[in-house]
Formats: sequence, structure tokens, C-alpha cells
Amino acid sequence: MHAPEPWKQAAPAIAAALPDLCFLIAPDLRFTACNRPDHADLHAPWATLQGRPLQSIGPPALAQRFAAACTTSPQRLRYALRTQGGRIARFEASIAPLPDGTGWLCMARDLGSVDAEQARYARAMQGAADGLWEWDIAADSEYLSPRALTLLDRPGRFADQLHADDLGQWRAALQSHLQHGAPLDIDLRLAGPAPRWLRCRGWTERDARGQPARVLATLSDITLPKFTEQALVDSQAKFRALFHTVPVGIALFDAASETVIESNDELGRLLGWPTLSVVGQSAAALGMAPLPGMEGRTEIDDRELRPQSGCHLHAKLVAEPLELAGRALLLCVVVDISVQIDAEAALSALAEQLMDQERRTTQGLAQALHDQLGQTLTALRLMLDLGAPEARQQARGLIDQALRDVRQVLVDLRPPLLEDEGLAAALDNELAQRRALHPGVRLVLDAEDELLMQRWPVQVEYALFMIVREGLENALRHARPTEVRISFYGCAEEIELGVADDGSGLDAGFERRPGHLGLIGMRERARAIGATLELGPREGGGTQLTLRWRE
Repeated sequence: MHAPEPWKQAAPAIAAALPDLCFLIAPDLRFTACNRPDHADLHAPWATLQGRPLQSIGPPALAQRFAAACTTSPQRLRYALRTQGGRIARFEASIAPLPDGTGWLCMARDLGSVDAEQARYARAMQGAADGLWEWDIAADSEYLSPRALTLLDRPGRFADQLHADDLGQWRAALQSHLQHGAPLDIDLRLAGPAPRWLRCRGWTERDARGQPARVLATLSDITLPKFTEQALVDSQAKFRALFHTVPVGIALFDAASETVIESNDELGRLLGWPTLSVVGQSAAALGMAPLPGMEGRTEIDDRELRPQSGCHLHAKLVAEPLELAGRALLLCVVVDISVQIDAEAALSALAEQLMDQERRTTQGLAQALHDQLGQTLTALRLMLDLGAPEARQQARGLIDQALRDVRQVLVDLRPPLLEDEGLAAALDNELAQRRALHPGVRLVLDAEDELLMQRWPVQVEYALFMIVREGLENALRHARPTEVRISFYGCAEEIELGVADDGSGLDAGFERRPGHLGLIGMRERARAIGATLELGPREGGGTQLTLRWRE
């Protein structure tokens, strides 16, 4: 249907009078006419726009939207475009087809200057600590408030200033916000040598059709809080590592209920409880009742703990009252001193044994001098006083007996041959003397030939000999063996000695039983020369003692 002739004649005047921009678009999508060719809101001077296709004007995305709106039915769209004056203007365009397919009429109404809105935002944000970022989706343009520029240090697109590792997170968060309405709240690092953090919290404005038109977000500098938070996390991690690796048990009790609210791994190990189940247990269940009072720091040097787990230990207990958020707490530190207590008891018993041994040695020496050597010398004097013809021969016999008695005393006090001929000869002589006393036991010395003439420091030879002698004595006295074998290997710089028997072996807990204090003495002798001593079951039955020394 054709428009009446008067309207055709009036069309130019009507178009010139309209405040909005009007364009005629040809069927080939080229601009052919404009009602206000000198309008400042044109993208470029009309002389450069006339006759050009839509696809060559403005951002490609906007050109595609215009081309898609040129259909057989009226269309409306909103867009933002930078004018030839340099400002970004927001328009609402109505596009309607002309009769007979002769093209389209486009009317663009200025919805207000984005620059003016930005100026208002800038004034509002000048006094704020946060910056403002705005992204116009249609024009694909960004605005940064003065404060935002200060935070970023330089102008440019916001995404280009992010750390490379955070760029993907930012794009994913923005896409999720636009497509699914997820909150836009994300912490991001800025690129640059010095680490800096921004918190971005944004929202979206939508057009009349409900499509996202622009995104606005506040930018907050959170560098200091981030560093503080990380320092706190690191500090907590270090504390946790120290808390769970320190070699003492630690428990934090609620003072009112006397139940554990926090504990470390070592406490569970000491008390025989699974670590995760200690929390919530009472002091009584853990064998720590009664707890010290809340009057102040308390130290208990030796508290015997018998928890329900069945274990038993001696511990030093240190308790310190605390108050956290109005809650009375008691921090308890448990130090296992069982080994120390056992060592002190063993040393005390060893001291008693040494004193007893000294007493018996003195008594034995006195008895030998009195009963043997003394009687022999008395008889010798009587024989000489009588002057009998046979006195000389009998005196010679008594003198020989006296010499034997003196030598035996010296054997008991000092190993024979050790000082003159060395360790191998002294061990061989020791076995020879023991064979006479234990005829039913096979006594063997396995020694390398090179060691027969080898010598070591005096204190080393003496300590090694005394340890082997004690081990040999223990085997013959307690194990009822049929064979005891001494092995002797090494060189000038190191020695390995062994005493192995095929006797009854060792009982569980033999080191703590009365009567085994000789082992403690052997260990002390070994420690004095820097040697190590091991005692355990022998393969095939019996007992194996191994002594190792290295220069």
C-alpha cells in the first residue's frame, strides 16, 4: 500500500524536524540518507558514512546486530557507540522495513551520555577506597574510575592487568555470572613483580529484553589482608607441625569437665591410645587424674600414669592454666621419663653391685692372704725353726705353694698374659683354665692368625677382655650349654668379639630381672671405650653376645 502524496512531499521536512537520528538503509545494507548529516552523535562525518555498508562501520559485533535486525518485521535494539566527538553515547534504535522491499528506516534515539554517567560514578567514587570498573558489553568498552586507575597503576583493559595464573579464573567467574547469574565475587592477583591482590565484586545491568547490557564491579585492594591471612595460615601450619612432631605429649583440657579438647600425636603414643580418639577422653580415662589446680603453673617431677589403655609409664607433668574466650582451660605437657627412672634404678643397683663386688674381692683377697699364703709362710717358719734334716725339701715345697697362691690372687685381680702377650693369648688362656673347671663343656676360640700378635690400646684390651670374661661366666653359670664359642675378628683399627652358646637362651625381660646387673656393667665398660654391645637370641638356640669396637 502506497503512502498518500502529501505525506511523501512532507517526509523530508518531518525527518529534518525529528530530534532523533534517522537513516535510510538500502536493500544491499548501505547507508543512503540521514536526516541530520551534521549531528554530533554520528559515529563519523556523514560524508564518510554515506554509501558504506553496515559491516564496515563501528565495532564488528554491533554491525552484525544491525544487519540481523534488517528483516521483514520491525526490530528494536540498544547499543553504545563512540561518537565522532569522542564520547560514548547510548542509543535505542528502531528499524522498520520500507514498502516494496526498498530498504529500511532506522531511527536512533540518544538515551543519555555514558560519559555523563561515568562522571557521576567518578564523583561518587572519588571519596571511596574502592575503585569502579564498568564494562559496556555492546560497545565492548571499559571504564575505570580514578581510584581504580590508582589501584591498577596504569590504564588499559582490566583483564590485561591480571596475573596470568588468575586470568582463567576471572574469565570463568565472569562467564558464570553472565550466563547463570552466579555471584561475581573473586580475589585476583595483578601482574607485576610485586604481588598485589584485588577483590572484585560486581553486578549486571540488563536491557529491556533482559539481556546483559553492562557489568559494574567494585575493586578493593586486599593485598595487606591477603598477606596477613597467608602469614596466619603459615604460622598455623608451622604450629601444627611443631605441635604434632614435638617429642612430648600435649593435651588441652577443659577445666570444668576435665576432658581433652585438643591433643598431639605423641600423647596418644605415650598413653597407648589411638591419636584421633584422645580428644573427648576424661583425665581419669587417660590416667592423668587428678589434674593440677588452676592457681598457677604446676610441675610434678614424677607422676605414675596408668591409663585405661593398659600401659604404664612414669612422666614429668607440667600444667599451665589458660583462658580463651572466657573458657577456663588447662594446658598439660607430659614428658616420658620411664627410661630415666629405669636407668636410675639400674645405676643404683649397679652401684650396689659394684660395692658388693668390691667387698667380696677384698674379703677374698684377705682370705687368700690369711688362709693360704699366711698359713704357708707360718708352716715354712716352723720348719726352719725345727731344723729337721728334711726341712729344706719341705720348705722348698711350701715356697712353691706360696708362689702359686700369689699367682692365683694376681690372676683374679689382673688377667694373665694380657699385658705381656695381648688379647688373643689372654682369651686362649682363659678358656684353658675354664676347661679344667667345666670338663663337660666344649670351649672354642675362633681367632684369625693375624690377630695373635696384634696389640691395641691398654684400656681397650682390658675392657674387651673383662666383657668377654663376664659373658663367658654368665653362659657357663646360667645357660647350661654344651658348647661356648668365642669369635675374634678385626684389624688394627677395629675389633669384633662374640660369645655364643647353645644353652637355654634368654627369657623375656631378662635385662630388668635381678641377677642380670652384670650386663649393665658390660654395657658401661663398652661405652667407656666407645664400643657397642648387643645381646640377643642365637640362631638355632642359645645366646649371642656381640661386641664391636672401632678406633
